[in-house]
Amino acid sequence: MCLLQFVWCVYLEIQVKTPCRLHFGLIDLNGQLGRINGGLGVALEQPGWEIKGWITEKSDNKISLSLPMITVINRFDEYFSTTSNDIDFEILKKIPQHVGLGSNTQFSLAVGIILAKIHKIKTTVVDIANAVKRGGTSGIGVAAFAEGGIILDGGHTFGSGKQTESFKPSSISAAPPPPVIFRHNPPNNWQFVLLTPKIEQGAFDKEEIDLFSDNCPIPAAEVEKLSRLILIKILPAIVEKDIHAFGEGLTEMQTNFKQFGMNRYKKGIVHDLLNFTRKNQAIYGSGLSSFGPTIFALTDTDEKAKKIIKEVKDVFPKNEFNLILSSKINRIGAKIEKIK
Repeated sequence: MCLLQFVWCVYLEIQVKTPCRLHFGLIDLNGQLGRINGGLGVALEQPGWEIKGWITEKSDNKISLSLPMITVINRFDEYFSTTSNDIDFEILKKIPQHVGLGSNTQFSLAVGIILAKIHKIKTTVVDIANAVKRGGTSGIGVAAFAEGGIILDGGHTFGSGKQTESFKPSSISAAPPPPVIFRHNPPNNWQFVLLTPKIEQGAFDKEEIDLFSDNCPIPAAEVEKLSRLILIKILPAIVEKDIHAFGEGLTEMQTNFKQFGMNRYKKGIVHDLLNFTRKNQAIYGSGLSSFGPTIFALTDTDEKAKKIIKEVKDVFPKNEFNLILSSKINRIGAKIEKIK
């Protein structure tokens, strides 16, 4: 390899570190006002994907890549009319899949932004999300990647000829990422303890599709009460830095309103962990992220977070966890850098 080729390869090595996201719940699965979905969630510092991509001398990189990676590359190339057969990738860190942390969206956007940087395409995170087909139900993951913070999105237009014509999950929805109507960085000390028990994954594929089909539309009265809770209690608490009211609001969202996929958690470790978090004085609010099984617990100091984790390990000594950690809120989105 000549020196010029070597410099070219090194210069075009891009590394991306993503946040993960908690999804506190969808807001409107009724549709009478001509929109559906809308969601509330937060970006967290960890766990996150860490992925590198670079120009190679291979004629076809796809021989050694995983099917999810190939799918994202193919979607990107089709959307932007590019050819990425000479770009290779390495995964350094990952977010567990189908546990409620938004792994697929962060992965797809990370690969997409690496491809855009290497191809020198000036674009936006939203456009990349359109290319790799993410954000069709919730916009929390896309906004978390773009900017971080606590996020509220405005959902999609609903009906014949609109952005979405039926109730369906993002895995099969062709709708674009929804608009972000609220994004705020809360106090630096707010953080979440994450507890992911080693049990079956949350709903996805056919089970996820069936959950939307079987449970929608949600009664309008329930949607109205939830909207009031978010608008009048949760959002003001974030702006006013009131962790008590914010945590109460999150717990209310999780306990007073219908959640898809909760039937599987009526008993067992998830049920017991939720009961534990709601009795713990160091926790201001808790619940299940998306379809779970990851449980989140809101607190406000490193000491409290460590104490919560120790107590969980003491109370549930015979149970294994895929994930048990505390994480601060991500305030800037994904970190993107050129290597060397």
